[in-house]
Amino acid sequence: MPKYLVRMLIFTLLLVAAPVILIGMTSYYIASHDIEKKVNEGNQQILQQNQMRLEQVFKSVEMAAVQYLNSSLVMDYIYDDLSQDDFQTIANISKGLYNLHSLSAVADTHLINLDNDWMISNYGFTSTEDYANRDLLNGYAANNKNLFWLASGVKGQESIRLVVKLPMIASSTQPKALLIIDMQHGELETYLMQNTQWGHIYVLNQDQVPFLSSPGAIALQESIRDKLVAKSAAASYLEVEGLAVNYQTSAYNNWTYASVVSIQEITKESRKIALITLNACLIIFVMIAAAAFYGSRRMYTPIRRLFVIMEQLGGGSGNPQKEDEFAFIEERFHTLFSTRKEFQQQLQGQRAQMKEFFLLRLFMGQITESEFTYKCEVYGFAEKGKALGVLALQMDSLHETRYMERDKELLLFAVNNIVGELIPSDHMIGNLLLDQSQVSLLLGDSEDPKQLDAYFHERAKQIKAKVYELLQLKVSIGISRSFYRYTDAMNGYAEALEALKRRISLGNDIILHYNDVESGHGHRDHPMASIHHLEDYVVNALKAGDAEAVEAHYDHYVASIKDKGIAFNDFQMIMIQLINRIYHMVQQQGEALDTLTGSNSVVRTFTKLNTVEDISAWFKTELFIPTLVFLKERVDSQYINIAHQMIQMVQDRYEQDISLESCAAQLKFHPVYLSRVFKKEVGVTFIEYLIDYRMNMAKMWLKDTNLKITEIAERLNYTNSTGFIRTFRKVTGMTPGQYREEQANK
Repeated sequence: MPKYLVRMLIFTLLLVAAPVILIGMTSYYIASHDIEKKVNEGNQQILQQNQMRLEQVFKSVEMAAVQYLNSSLVMDYIYDDLSQDDFQTIANISKGLYNLHSLSAVADTHLINLDNDWMISNYGFTSTEDYANRDLLNGYAANNKNLFWLASGVKGQESIRLVVKLPMIASSTQPKALLIIDMQHGELETYLMQNTQWGHIYVLNQDQVPFLSSPGAIALQESIRDKLVAKSAAASYLEVEGLAVNYQTSAYNNWTYASVVSIQEITKESRKIALITLNACLIIFVMIAAAAFYGSRRMYTPIRRLFVIMEQLGGGSGNPQKEDEFAFIEERFHTLFSTRKEFQQQLQGQRAQMKEFFLLRLFMGQITESEFTYKCEVYGFAEKGKALGVLALQMDSLHETRYMERDKELLLFAVNNIVGELIPSDHMIGNLLLDQSQVSLLLGDSEDPKQLDAYFHERAKQIKAKVYELLQLKVSIGISRSFYRYTDAMNGYAEALEALKRRISLGNDIILHYNDVESGHGHRDHPMASIHHLEDYVVNALKAGDAEAVEAHYDHYVASIKDKGIAFNDFQMIMIQLINRIYHMVQQQGEALDTLTGSNSVVRTFTKLNTVEDISAWFKTELFIPTLVFLKERVDSQYINIAHQMIQMVQDRYEQDISLESCAAQLKFHPVYLSRVFKKEVGVTFIEYLIDYRMNMAKMWLKDTNLKITEIAERLNYTNSTGFIRTFRKVTGMTPGQYREEQANK
């Protein structure tokens, strides 16, 4: 059988087999994963339902415990030294305690007074010595939480316990009393009921030790526990030794709820799908393979006839009987046609690249007159004696256009192509991209200098209009003086760039001729002679953190500089001086300006800007904004620190003769400055805060102590009680005596 026919048949079969196998595998993969996904989603929902059911029980017990502890009876006697003689009190306290047993899954309760060594439990009123494990009580007391759940997963001794420390709002960590509620392990298991077909549910404590599981569940494997210990916070599913584990950590008590199911059970149905898919793919493959064999033979017939003709013509170095038919035919065609065409294409491509490189060297002044004479004919340059001119095009600001700064190189490339297609080849010596400009070397059509200037200006207008039409982009074009020697192209390029620099005074979107620039030069005073104070305004506004003032002063500063009619290079130097002042100001605050702006070099970034509009936009968005944010953060941080120190001084020395002046002397600031900072950060004046704090202390002493009013006034540094009473009445609306009487009646 011919080799190409065999290859075509094999390729056709592979082309058929690939999509059939791909479709089959994809179908099985999607079906199996859909089943597994649905099972996992079902497990996740069941797991969440069980978690919510279980946590609802815990929250109900927790709420009942808090309500019981906040009842008036418990609050009145919990800290008293009770004895067997206080029968009625103990009975009343026990009644509320026993009511907690009516809650679902509550097994046992203990109310323990640690200070007075008594305990009320199911066994009645006893000493704390009767508690099974006194060390546990010490451990509960040392816990930094006032209400917490504990779960033990020791085999055969599983327990779930709620511990509440009293007082619940105490600032110290040493409690006076404890309420301990033990839950019924067996009853809580009934809340984890689940269809065994969907696996079993386990609840693990903070140490990932299982203490609760659904009925009938076997012991949780150590490998699963190890995976749960190292689990990722973002994940909720893992596979371990053929088991699929869905888990989630409760934000309520940091326990982990896990559902474990066999992956083999999940994929049981998908294996049936795999068998059906395999049979269907085999049938499709056999049918299409038969059609491919018949079609391949029909398609091979014209190839065979062409091969026979080429074999009869002879030629070539191979044996046609041993070669592939197309390889043999390709060799004949390649010998006849490809070599010459390939050489022509390579020569044409290299010639264009070499011409562009030669033109670049010409603009850079690296071509001598003798070298140009030798190579001018090779690259198709016009003969000597005709007038030449250089056009340098630069894009104006991309601000308020649809383009971004990163599009600049691509736009220049597009502009270069537009110029190359717009200018006729008999008037275009060459064009290329050089630095941030598009540069063209044009051939004039006249000997008259004025007519040459008009001609180059007309070409510049055509280019400018075409660029705006196609790209909606405004550009400026600089035109050099006409010259007649190709080696003067470097000077022409420099003149065109110099003309563009006059945009600082003439504006953007213009065409500038070097002759006009040179005629406008004249003597002028130093640009900074009368506007140095405007730079100070900008810097001072930055220090004050006033963004609006910064922008307004900067706009005025730039407008004043432009009115001086200075060159663009001078404008850049003035702006660099402003950057330098901002740099030193930021450096004095312990930060680098490059770090604030996120650039490797602020100055290097600045020097790449070509227009006043670009420079102004860069100052306002890239330099001023991060500098203002940084300086404002430093000022706010200083304000907060000063206000905090003053508040601490009031709280430490409220019983002494403290004043704003004494605080200023200690903090080394002016009193007026401290007063303004304190009012800004706290919201009230220093005197108002001091009076309010002293009156709060007075209310606490009137309520909780037997100090006389005169003693309280003396402790609060009042010279007489009359002044204290007047101030107290002004703040609270009543006298100290009335306040004490009111608190006593509550």
